[in-house]
Amino acid sequence: MAVILGWIVLGSLLGLAVMQSIYVWLHCRFVASSLEVEQGYQPEVAVLLCLRGRDPSLSDCLQGLVSQNYDSFSIHVIVDHEQDLALQDAKNFFEANGWEKFRVHVLKDHSKHCSLKCSAIVTAVLEIDESTLEEEVEVIALIDADAVADKNWLSDLVGPLSKPDVGASTGNRWFAPKISNLGSEVRKAWNAAAVAQMTFYKIPWGGSLALKCSTINDCDLLEKWSHAFCEGTMLTNVLKSNELRIERIPNLILSNDESTSLGGTFHWIVRQMLTVRLHHRDWPLVLLHGLFSGAVLLAAVFSIAILIVAGVNGLAAGLLAGLVLIEVINFGLITAIENANVAAIASRGIAVSKTSLLSRMLTIPITQVLHPIAVLKAALTKKVSWRGIEYMIGRKKTIEMIEYQPFDASNDTSNSIG
Repeated sequence: MAVILGWIVLGSLLGLAVMQSIYVWLHCRFVASSLEVEQGYQPEVAVLLCLRGRDPSLSDCLQGLVSQNYDSFSIHVIVDHEQDLALQDAKNFFEANGWEKFRVHVLKDHSKHCSLKCSAIVTAVLEIDESTLEEEVEVIALIDADAVADKNWLSDLVGPLSKPDVGASTGNRWFAPKISNLGSEVRKAWNAAAVAQMTFYKIPWGGSLALKCSTINDCDLLEKWSHAFCEGTMLTNVLKSNELRIERIPNLILSNDESTSLGGTFHWIVRQMLTVRLHHRDWPLVLLHGLFSGAVLLAAVFSIAILIVAGVNGLAAGLLAGLVLIEVINFGLITAIENANVAAIASRGIAVSKTSLLSRMLTIPITQVLHPIAVLKAALTKKVSWRGIEYMIGRKKTIEMIEYQPFDASNDTSNSIG
């Protein structure tokens, strides 16, 4: 029995290695590819920036936005309370830089049936649509406050929307913390694996996303966002049902240099997985992969122990060698992803540092332990906290805000993922 179990586990390890290698190969090939877009396509764009609390990278984010190589756009800052300190930071920045093409939106109705971020987006889009003081907006672009855009971000993001069958376009993210610690490096390692899955399952990233206003109207997105936890992940399903597609832009990768704690990273991973559970059609496959990867590695450790006790030392040694080989393969796969993404970021004129050998050797095993736990927690969770607000998750994937509270500056953290 022990021998049969050993061979099953060994085969599962090899199968896992092949599956993950396919993810990575497809991602690296995609990032290295190019995308043809119509030159000179520059519709009027409203860039939405949702704020709650002071993100450490806010000033860099704003500087990136006002430095865009794009003429026809305005910046819309949305907060859920007028006393949020981030709002004054943004106003001070625009005033200091002489930037007049911005508008502030303050939530008046904090809906209990969606996240504050989705409420903010709905509020801004409605107020932009009702405004008679601006140019007619054709495109809504979203960016997160912890993402720093290079000067060509907006033109590259909007470009694919010139195609009639493209309803939205998106990029991806990369973490390159200036201050290295365990939590930040684990988040970086997890995200490296996550971006490959995002490519494979075509999961959009709301932190760098553009939509035609016609898409928002035709797909009834304001209504859908009004009952959603996340604005971007759902788009794969929604647009396909309306015979539209999302264009993923290969080299449009925005870097985040913030640091965080290991606890903060785990909480963030759970929330990322929860958005897939709530809003993406391929959640069962993502869940299966996460649980399978954790179960196989755990089974390998136990099988080695059982085989040694049973005296089947040859197979135990072979299984141990297979486990070591899998870790070497994972090391190579994460390295390949980093090389591809860093090269894409460098092509946009941004230099980011690569992970040290020691850091990668340490963080990969920790990430392998945290990921299946986080996936399982996301699958079972009925309550989640985001920026100081708790939400209940209903049986039918409904969202209910437990109680609204303005952001408490005394609880402001050194990172923006809480």
